[in-house]
Amino acid sequence: MRALIVDDDEPIRVMLSAIVRQQGFGVDTARDGKEAIDKLKHGPYAVILLDLMMPRVNGYDVLKYIREKSPELLRRTIVATAVPERELQTKLIDPVFAVHSKPFDLPALLADIQRCAAS
Repeated sequence: MRALIVDDDEPIRVMLSAIVRQQGFGVDTARDGKEAIDKLKHGPYAVILLDLMMPRVNGYDVLKYIREKSPELLRRTIVATAVPERELQTKLIDPVFAVHSKPFDLPALLADIQRCAAS
């Protein structure tokens, strides 16, 4: 099983990659939404961990791409973001698997990653 981790913050991307690998996943990473979309064109993913606020192409645009090209991947997407709850309620229109706020509750995030991959 493969996971795609999309975050412009390198320390977070590296930390999540290491933790997800320890859970038995192969991991691809992307620094922004443009890289994420390029990777989504080439491989199936059991889980996508997606930040929303990124340069060039943001996470909302990645969700729009998924909705238009591979809507079944929305249920494999976990949004992991520092976007305030109020903004999420108005801007996050896609039915993703879960939303986790930064700083993460790692045990809860890992549990959702496992549940998402198994669904």
